[in-house]
Formats: sequence, C-alpha cells, structure tokens
Amino acid sequence: MEFRNPRVPEGINVSRHSPLYEFFLLGLGALLLFAALGFASLFLGSLLGRYAPVAWENAVAGVIIEGRLTKGRDGAEADSDSAPLHEELQALADRLAGHMALPAGLTVKAHYLDSDEVNAFATVGGHIFIARGLIERMPHENALAMVVAHEIAHVAHRDPAAALGGVVLLQALAALVTTSGSQVPEELILGPNALLLSSFSREVEREADAAALEALAGLYGHVAEASTFFEAVLGLPQPPELLSSHPLTQERIDEIGETARERDWPLRGETTPLTPALARLAAGG
Repeated sequence: MEFRNPRVPEGINVSRHSPLYEFFLLGLGALLLFAALGFASLFLGSLLGRYAPVAWENAVAGVIIEGRLTKGRDGAEADSDSAPLHEELQALADRLAGHMALPAGLTVKAHYLDSDEVNAFATVGGHIFIARGLIERMPHENALAMVVAHEIAHVAHRDPAAALGGVVLLQALAALVTTSGSQVPEELILGPNALLLSSFSREVEREADAAALEALAGLYGHVAEASTFFEAVLGLPQPPELLSSHPLTQERIDEIGETARERDWPLRGETTPLTPALARLAAGG
C-alpha cells in the first residue's frame, strides 16, 4: 500500500465571506442572545412582582416610599396647607376604590404632589400621586376621577410591583454580565428590551383605562367626560407610539368611547363639581 501526502488546497481555512460580514453575524447573534436573556428576565421578574405576597409589596413601599413621605423629601406631604387637598383626593380615591376589586391587604393612599407636571402615577404599596399641574386642568370631578381611577386600577392589577420586579431582575442580569469579566455593554441587554417594555406598558395602560371606566360607571351611573383629561392634553408633544409607554392620546380617547358603547355605559350625564380645596386649586389658587 502506498501512502501519499496530498497537497492541501490553498485557502482551505479561509472563510468565503469577508471578515466584516462575519463580524456582523457574530454581533447580530450576540445582540439576539442578550435581548432574549433580557426579555426572559423582564418577563420572569414581572411575574414574580405581580404575584408576590402583598405583604412583601407593602414592606418595600415602607422602605422606599413611606419614609420619604414622612420626612417630606418629595414635597408631597411636607406642607400642612395641602392637607385639605390630600383629604379630598383620598376621599375621591376611597369612593372609586369601592367600585374596584383591590387585592386583600392592599389599600389606596392618595397624595397631592406640588408639581407643575401634568402627571399622575401609582407606585408600590397602593400609593398614588396626583400633581398640581394635572388638577389645574380639571374642570370637574368626573375628569379627575378618571385619572384617579386609572391609577387605582394599576394598584389593583399589581402593575407597579410587576414593573419593579421586571426592572430589578433585568438590571441584575445586566450587572451580572457586565461585572463577570465580559466586555458586553449594559445597553446591549437593556436597550433591545426597552421597546418590549413600552409595548407591555401600552397594554397595561389600556387595561387600566377600561377598569377606570367601569369604576366611573359604578360611581356616577355614567362615564360622561371620562375623556376630558386626554382631550385637554391632546396637543402636548408625545413620542411615536413605538417608543411610548402609553397609547397615543387620540387612540385612548377613541377607545374610551368604544368601550363605553360596548359595555352600554351612558356617555352623557350630569357632572359633579370638584370639592372645595380641589376647586380652588383648579381655579388658580
């Protein structure tokens, strides 16, 4: 038997594609991998937050929210002159909460926030904040009630706890990867999931709008003027829907009307005036 040493063809270990093309494929693969890991962390963290015991959520709120309110660091409760505003907002929140299913052990705590921002938000432990800039745009209680009920709906659906759980786990993954000797930028994990998080948030906002409408129908017997706030801010700048955590304002107005008609809730009815302290604020002092 004769053995021969065959000649190795030229370029056998050289890729047929350019180095730039292969670098692009490797980069794309890494991006998809970390995006998938980020999405899984976000999804799992949201589930853990949403279904965690209410006692845990209240404990977290006691650490990160209630301590600051007691000390008045955020301006929410530092001024005793705003006490009537707190009381009237809390009374409205209590009336609305009576028409909404809150998890056992979770109560709504409404706060007036002395800020020019046209904003309201809910956070863990049942805390909701309504800013002065928003109240100043409210012509009657029905318009304000839609906003307050919307934030209560977030509390009822455990949305703040879910958001906190998702973000914490996502950031933990980013910290683990970026401190384990890898040179992967944190933005590679957090960035691709920002659009996913916005998409989830838009659906959460739609669900909160629907729950708020149901509470208004239960409290007033109609949902007249439920879209007043959104109509008032219709002209304000807003990002493209793909980049926004909320549905577009006109879309929300349209969906309020559609939901009311589907559920046979009257879109006309007598509006309720704002209570004294809130009315003075809305009137400019």
